[in-house]
Amino acid sequence: MQRMWRSVMLAFGLGLLTALSCMAAEQRIVAIGDVHGDLPDFAAILQQVGLMNESRQWSGGTTVLVQVGDMVDRGPKSRECLDLLMDLEGRAPQQNGRVVPLLGNHEVMTMMGDLRYASPEDYHGFATPQSEKVREQAYQEYLEFLAAHGNHSTDAASPGQREKWMAEHPLGFFERRDAFGPQGLYGRWLRQHDAVVQLANGVFVHGGLSPDLQFRDIQELNQRIRSDIATFDSLWQALSTKKIIWRYMKIEEAVRQAQTEWAAIQLRGQVEPELKDELQKFLSFPTWFCNSPDSPIWYRGLALEPEEKLKPAVQAMLARLKIGYIVAGHTVRPKAVINQRFDNRVFLIDTGMLKSVYNGKASALEIQEGRFTACYVGEKPQALAAPAAANSSMGPSESPVKPPL
Repeated sequence: MQRMWRSVMLAFGLGLLTALSCMAAEQRIVAIGDVHGDLPDFAAILQQVGLMNESRQWSGGTTVLVQVGDMVDRGPKSRECLDLLMDLEGRAPQQNGRVVPLLGNHEVMTMMGDLRYASPEDYHGFATPQSEKVREQAYQEYLEFLAAHGNHSTDAASPGQREKWMAEHPLGFFERRDAFGPQGLYGRWLRQHDAVVQLANGVFVHGGLSPDLQFRDIQELNQRIRSDIATFDSLWQALSTKKIIWRYMKIEEAVRQAQTEWAAIQLRGQVEPELKDELQKFLSFPTWFCNSPDSPIWYRGLALEPEEKLKPAVQAMLARLKIGYIVAGHTVRPKAVINQRFDNRVFLIDTGMLKSVYNGKASALEIQEGRFTACYVGEKPQALAAPAAANSSMGPSESPVKPPL
């Protein structure tokens, strides 16, 4: 009898595990591409696919929402978009759902002080009643930094230069920099997230996975991105503390300042080993993995390379990683529609949500029980052909050194 009871319990346990496994395999996934501060359209597509109600609370049940990065820059409401995504991330588990925000190139750029695409309206979203005082204090600190480096010219403090500096540092500039720093609200949150995630049979990423990139697995890619961010934070803190750079410099200003300091060190011929190492590492910044055109946050080959040229390498990579398909954003699609490439094994979902820049529309890719559906705000869902790998497993010219798109 005892042996029979053990057999019954074992069978029950195996059955339960099988049921749970099936439930996980059939869990609905919704992927949304680049938002770029477009709060109204981001909210609209979330509501259209049933993930958020009119009160902007999670209503997606057990659905997994994947946002593939580039929430920030270009548009006017980066902060509000992040606030909404963070709120949904906290609420979804209450219904056994999940929100997976991924890092895009613009999140990493923002954390590292590359501010070429932050809009004036975006800065305004971070301004407070104290911003005038904050900016004036920062200006005086900047003048002191210049003086400490032997720049005693009055040009920087002249009315014309002061006006120019103020225009380049609008109200909210310094609050935004702090907010995306390692200790800032959004900086801490972003640094907890990955650049790539695998869910069931698919991989979700901002830019794409390059077949030319040597990597062991998805975990290694995330570790390399995280390592670059951590190294950058450490170097920025060290060089700021030593007054080599000013803590609020933009990345291009900081690199120029570090180059000037390095040249001076070369002339002196003496430098402490620690500072020499820090400067050399910092000046190699353009060559870091996070800035590589082949990195997951920058790669465009899956969207732009001819299929016949890249197809064998893509197929080999998917087979090696044992995945059925890739979902990526980053490269705005022609005609603002979700595209499929490489025998429907690559789904490109950046449809130019920010109309003022891309003249596109908000969209989402829904994946459930082997079915792939394109969803657009105000339109009927459109069925897409599923990749063979998904069916078999689930059932019947932007660059980091040139302005990104």
